[in-house]
Amino acid sequence: MAFDEDWLRDLFEGFGPVRLKRMFSGHGIYAGDFCVALAINPGLCLRVDHENRAEMEAIGASPFTYAKQGKTIVVGKWWKLPEALLDEPEEIARLARLSLAVARRLPPKKPRVARPKQTKTTKKPG
Repeated sequence: MAFDEDWLRDLFEGFGPVRLKRMFSGHGIYAGDFCVALAINPGLCLRVDHENRAEMEAIGASPFTYAKQGKTIVVGKWWKLPEALLDEPEEIARLARLSLAVARRLPPKKPRVARPKQTKTTKKPG
C-alpha cells in the first residue's frame, strides 16, 4: 500500500501539524521530534506500549510484522491499524494522540557517537 503525502497530511489534520520523513518503504509521521506513526507497506502503524495496548486490541489493531530470511518478525511497539480506520480522520487523531503519549514516555535517545574514520594503511616495501 503506497501512501500519498498530501493524503497523509489531510488524514492527520485533526491531530495537528505533522511532518513526513521518508523511511523504509514509506513515511515516518512526526509531531515535533516524536515519530507517532509509520505509513509503510502493509499499512498505517502507531506506537503501542502497556498503557494503550488494550485500546489498540479493542479496535482490531495488530502488531506490525515483516518477513526476514524466511521468518516472521513481530515488532510489538508498532501496531497496524485496521484499514477501515483510514476513512475516519477523527479516530486517527485520537489514536495519534495516544501514540504521541507513548513516544513521550520513551527514554531519551542516547546521542550517536561518531566513530573516527579508519584510513587504510599501506605497508612500505622493505
